[in-house]
Amino acid sequence: MNKKTTVLFDFDGTIANSLPRLLEISNSFAEEYGYRQVREDEIQLFREKTTLQTFRELKVPLLKVPTIARKVKQAFRREAHLSQPYQGIKPLLAHLNPSYQLGILTSNTRQNVQQFLHQHQLEHFSFIYTSSNIFGKARVLKRILREKKLSVSEMIYVGDELRDVNAARQIGMDVIAVSWGANTKKALAMLRPTYLVDKPTEIIPLLI
Repeated sequence: MNKKTTVLFDFDGTIANSLPRLLEISNSFAEEYGYRQVREDEIQLFREKTTLQTFRELKVPLLKVPTIARKVKQAFRREAHLSQPYQGIKPLLAHLNPSYQLGILTSNTRQNVQQFLHQHQLEHFSFIYTSSNIFGKARVLKRILREKKLSVSEMIYVGDELRDVNAARQIGMDVIAVSWGANTKKALAMLRPTYLVDKPTEIIPLLI
């Protein structure tokens, strides 16, 4: 792997263990917006699927996705500080911070992310990019590279979802897929990410 100067992280499901609460909030809007809730016994099944497949199976109206996402993020804002970092994330970031520029790319709001980082003393990040288009991460990755004046070989992306791996692959960026978030290790492995890890501590030797 080429020498990296910048490590870009996804937020929900990679840094913050916020997915269970986000799912509860999403389920609370199901009746209002005409889609069905995810049952507890279905969570593992949906961890094998892409975001689009999940939306289709739940019959989420795609035209209403931006509105639903905005409502979920607004509701989450009141309790963002209650979520916890995944075990091992705090020492990982503290270890990387002196040697790498760290950034976040998220579909959550900047306010929610900053509140979480401040609450948990994780303010190691040089920049935070937000994108309301959950299917447009590849375009945002390109924008980050352009605005930060980085080549694709200088940055590596760390994410927990199939769409994270796909976005990085679309632009030829190395990607570390993590198995503790939204999608399972089996599902992530099928997309052949550059690396696939089970614990935050496994990321450090990949960058040295």
